Amino acid sequence: MIGPVTLSIIHFLPPEGGFIVHDALTTLISGTLRGHFHLLVTDDHSQSLLDVGRVLSVARASYTPVMLVSQNSILHTAHPPHHTQGSLLTAIFLFHHDPTAFLLLLADNKHWNPSYLVLFCLDPHLNTTTVLSQPVIQRSRFILLLQPAVQAGHTRLLVYTSRPVHHDKLGRSVAKTHLGVWSPDKFHNWHSLFSPYIYDFGGQVLKVPMLCYDEPFIYFGKNCSCTGANSDAAQIIAKKLNFQMVYMQMDEMVWGAKENGTWDGMFGELMYKGKDLVINAQDISADAISDFDWTYPYWETSFGIILEVPQPLPQWRNILYPFSPLTWSMVFVTTVVISSALAFLVHRLHHVSDPIGIALKVAAVLLGQAMDDRKVQMWWARVWLMSWWLVVEILAVVYTGNLVAVLTIPAYPSRIQTLQDLATSHYIPSMGNYGSFVPEALKSSDNPTLATLGKKLFLDPHIDFSDPYGFLMEQVHKGTHALIVSYDYLIFTQHQKKVTRSTYIMDDQLYKGYLSWFLRRNTPYTTILSDHLSRLVETGIMAKIFEAHKGSLIGEESQVRGDGVLNLGHLQGAFIVLALGLVAASFTLMLERLL
Repeated sequence: MIGPVTLSIIHFLPPEGGFIVHDALTTLISGTLRGHFHLLVTDDHSQSLLDVGRVLSVARASYTPVMLVSQNSILHTAHPPHHTQGSLLTAIFLFHHDPTAFLLLLADNKHWNPSYLVLFCLDPHLNTTTVLSQPVIQRSRFILLLQPAVQAGHTRLLVYTSRPVHHDKLGRSVAKTHLGVWSPDKFHNWHSLFSPYIYDFGGQVLKVPMLCYDEPFIYFGKNCSCTGANSDAAQIIAKKLNFQMVYMQMDEMVWGAKENGTWDGMFGELMYKGKDLVINAQDISADAISDFDWTYPYWETSFGIILEVPQPLPQWRNILYPFSPLTWSMVFVTTVVISSALAFLVHRLHHVSDPIGIALKVAAVLLGQAMDDRKVQMWWARVWLMSWWLVVEILAVVYTGNLVAVLTIPAYPSRIQTLQDLATSHYIPSMGNYGSFVPEALKSSDNPTLATLGKKLFLDPHIDFSDPYGFLMEQVHKGTHALIVSYDYLIFTQHQKKVTRSTYIMDDQLYKGYLSWFLRRNTPYTTILSDHLSRLVETGIMAKIFEAHKGSLIGEESQVRGDGVLNLGHLQGAFIVLALGLVAASFTLMLERLL
């Protein structure tokens, strides 16, 4: 945002009134506005009609820095930012003739945006209402005009202001308002010169281009009218500042981007078609803040990525899923080692016959087979067996408990949760082609992961207003695409389509940033709107409004996982376990018979 700046413009005064103008100028520079850096801009005649050198001497005597430049220098020489804007700058412009031609050229300089503007006029007959009405003047937040007038044979310096957002009873802009006669005692401080005047917009109408597809910020409510959290916030501010808004629905579903130096969408409406304010959810980008005014951020945002929940694992795998492959390997190795080592030691130390039979019986305990411990009489072997049986009991309880769980709730493969995993997967990242900066940012990124996503990105050129992401969500359900949408809207879409169980949003998000409202460049009331919007954020009102609209859109959860009963498919694993147990028992019986 551009800080406060003061600009003063001086026009020609009759010789007998020269002292009045000179006194007012020196009083402002060395007194009221002392402590600022002053930029003194003159036209071709003002220096000859007013003793500018004496003004500079007075300023130097009071240790007030003043820089003297010409109109030509301001128009054709690049000046540092602190010479054209800033809270500690007073720019003073002295002119004798009508400055309209100069002001028209100055308007092309988008960096010239003094928040504080004072116009000094040396010619009592010049129509300064026309000067005040110039766009480059009206972009300033505070405007002051000093012009001499001869009344009853006496010359007095009259003081005016301009209120660009105020209108009279006929709806006409109040370009010139009389404040009184100049007096050092009356205008002795900063507040008396630049009293805040944009407290009331006087019923001004602001044209707002809009797309009602930004749930929950902006969306179609009852009677097909645009509503939403941003609309409510704007209406609160409009009531406070006494202005009205006219919503103008866009013909094309394009939010706004800069392509080949030209803006489209809502930003194009601001730039080229005279619209005043954009309250849709718009990210702060380098291009936008360079070409437009913007409010302080009111919401943190990002782009989320939604994918189809992977299909559950085959139900027959339920017999294996309770344990991981590593756990199964450890169980197998431990069983072989425990049973073989016990049989070998018993045979070697106590010459017990049939060591293979003992090893098989020890291992069979894992399958729930009973073992006759009378063949193992040694105390240390019994301790060995008791320890083994305790381990087997724990394994059996854990396996059975997990088996019941996976029989009731399907087991799923691991989900993709990182951008790197998404980039290396078969999924195709996709977006609607509505003018977002994301596609170009991904393609031009130096990050290999983001660049890969940019190369794979699919942009849907056909966006249906009634269902903006219908086609892309179909691709998500097919398990081939991953949809990228702003995070808040993505949550709404997920609930609207009742797919909160069949889809999920990745943990990783893209391009976290902030949302702002945007206005035309150098709009005088940008700071006023920004302050009021920030107040809604600081007091929690904005969050309250957002949650209210989010709740009304989402409603209660309407999708459930299933009917909660077991079917034959769920029992596949149980029957397979039974069959394997019978096979293992039969094999063990055959070995016992043979040996």
